[in-house]
Amino acid sequence: MTSVPTFYPAPGGMPFSSAVRAGGFLMLSGQIPFDDAKRPHTGSIEEQTHAVLKSIANTLQGLGSSLDEVVKVNVWLSDLAHFAAFNEVYRSYFKEGRYPVRSLVQAQLAFGVGVEIEVQALDTTASR
Repeated sequence: MTSVPTFYPAPGGMPFSSAVRAGGFLMLSGQIPFDDAKRPHTGSIEEQTHAVLKSIANTLQGLGSSLDEVVKVNVWLSDLAHFAAFNEVYRSYFKEGRYPVRSLVQAQLAFGVGVEIEVQALDTTASR
């Protein structure tokens, strides 16, 4: 049986899906850091990375998955000088020896943030 994709709308009626469930995978759109007031977070790269990865973890949990199921990560940093600091935080969210494959590039990011992350995870609900 082939699964039919499920599309989860983006906030504010933006023209993209925040997540898609298809073919045994959950694919999340790139997420940027927001502070507690829901404004783009412009703190340290460590704070921003924590904010994004916590948001991704919460989104995955809401879809019945977790960071343990992430198999692919795409990362955009506004400044490669933040590479080491980003990696320190990133490392703490994944199990040693079970890191997802990852691409990382430098880019000019929306709203002046320092990091954007998108993930693909196994959809563990697909077999239920």
